[in-house]
Amino acid sequence: MNNKYNIAKELLKKYKQEHIIDFIKKNNLGTKDKIIEQILNIDFDELKELYNKTFDDIYVDLEELEPIIGVNPDRLTNKEIEEYKKIGAEIIKNNKFAVSTMAGGQGTRLRTSKSKRYI
Repeated sequence: MNNKYNIAKELLKKYKQEHIIDFIKKNNLGTKDKIIEQILNIDFDELKELYNKTFDDIYVDLEELEPIIGVNPDRLTNKEIEEYKKIGAEIIKNNKFAVSTMAGGQGTRLRTSKSKRYI
């Protein structure tokens, strides 16, 4: 673990994530090993690039956005889940997706009178 820990520690320092080192130290040996393995599998350069892209000025035509219907995966069969995974993979492969995270409340800023829960 020592060598991997040192490599992970240097990565965390390089990307200014030293607070995770303290978190590692507070865990038992088995958990420490799992956290270290996760850290070593992170592509920090790609993560940094993706983060920087969040500041790009991107034009989105709100008139083209369409509401989606939520699906509760707890109520789906395994076959239905697999079908959704295939659909999702195809959409991602064709760059035809968007991601949105919303808190509760009304969707007035999204030009709708519906609660965001139902958008």
